[in-house]
Amino acid sequence: MTTFFQRVLGRFFGPRPAHARQAAAPAPVSPSTASAPRTPAADPLPVRAAALAARRPLMAPNGEVAGFEFRVSEEVMRQCAHDTDAQAAQVAAVLVAARLVALDGRIGFARLPAAWLTRAAVPRDESGLVLGVEFDAASPVSAAERQAVVATLLRFREVGAKLAWDAVRQPLDAKPDFLLWKPLPSWPLAELVKAVGARPATLQQYPVIATDLASVEELESALGGGAHLASGQLTPQAVADRTGVLAPEIGRIARLLAQLSSGADTDVIVRAIKGDVSVSVRLLQRMNSASFAQLGGVASIDQAVPLLGRNDLHRWLSLMMMQFAQARTLSPGLQEVALWRARLLELLAVERGEREPGRFFTLGLASMLGAILQIDAPEVASTLSLPPEAAQALVEGAGPWYVYLRTAAQVEDQSADESSAVADGFASAARVYELSAQAWTWASENMARETDAVGVA
Repeated sequence: MTTFFQRVLGRFFGPRPAHARQAAAPAPVSPSTASAPRTPAADPLPVRAAALAARRPLMAPNGEVAGFEFRVSEEVMRQCAHDTDAQAAQVAAVLVAARLVALDGRIGFARLPAAWLTRAAVPRDESGLVLGVEFDAASPVSAAERQAVVATLLRFREVGAKLAWDAVRQPLDAKPDFLLWKPLPSWPLAELVKAVGARPATLQQYPVIATDLASVEELESALGGGAHLASGQLTPQAVADRTGVLAPEIGRIARLLAQLSSGADTDVIVRAIKGDVSVSVRLLQRMNSASFAQLGGVASIDQAVPLLGRNDLHRWLSLMMMQFAQARTLSPGLQEVALWRARLLELLAVERGEREPGRFFTLGLASMLGAILQIDAPEVASTLSLPPEAAQALVEGAGPWYVYLRTAAQVEDQSADESSAVADGFASAARVYELSAQAWTWASENMARETDAVGVA
């Protein structure tokens, strides 16, 4: 019988066998409808723990998000260095978060320090989990501790988990399922990629997970060089400043966005859309999709534009731009990250009581569009005809809206803390991470739905 984990890997590395999830997927969430705030104290412990464990997308060679990586931040490791109870709590949070992702059909990749691993409680079933173990050269474990780590690893394997560590530098009395490699100051990406192809014959059979990569380009290089999974920085700041050649379709959409932003009459917008056959066809497809079944069918652009509304039309056109990304390995994954950022900013705007939270959805998209289209921030702002506050936040890293981009960046690098969250107008850091988890769930569930919504095959 094919295992759960083999089915997940097969989705990204080979044919996609159809398989049903054990639980029905939640109904899609409307992007413009915010979830009602929940009181963290009222949630079950696993939900709270998962909300506090920040995640990073785990990319596959086909460019899709294969799963998510969960780890303990360096700051937290410093704070908990001499507190075994706190270490156990952090280990539990990371494992619970990874486990929930695995139950939802993706790979849950939990990275833990070797010295903390023995604090883990091993459950009865860890199918779909990949457990990554890291050894700190500055704090080597004793022989007895190493034996305890191996014993814990083997108990995890017995319940279905897959194991990953750097077996080249840290040989153990056990065999890994993955090799866990990351660039070091003395071992930059080029050397890592070279080493992937030149690993010892005894380790050639093990697929490689490359992590802690510094940019989109580094992830693509690692995957192109033989890594089977990769994670690292996907923030706009990490994307190289290079301007791509925009597809002609993007120029036409940009002109429509400019007309919408300038307040042009609806009749002018209708005429402009009618003049673009591609946009007209896709808009009618959108308006006659299941999402608008209650309208009973829309036969003309004259009907479609006022029914959709100017704000949702702006949003729909912005989403359409993502579909014209230049061919690059990680385009599918970057689009899902863009949906996460867009939804997170929208939820954060609701949390702070903004009057038009949907405008922050567009800012979130804009913050990833440079990576997707390979253009710089000023051109993104111009292409999307962003309002002044959004353009200032995106281009200058300043202004009243920059708090949202800064908070998203803090979530991504796990630096969001209680003081910064409260100072920025949020209830707590836990609430910010909870909203991030909600945004990832929404992005995952709505990836295909939003792609279909723009009518692009």
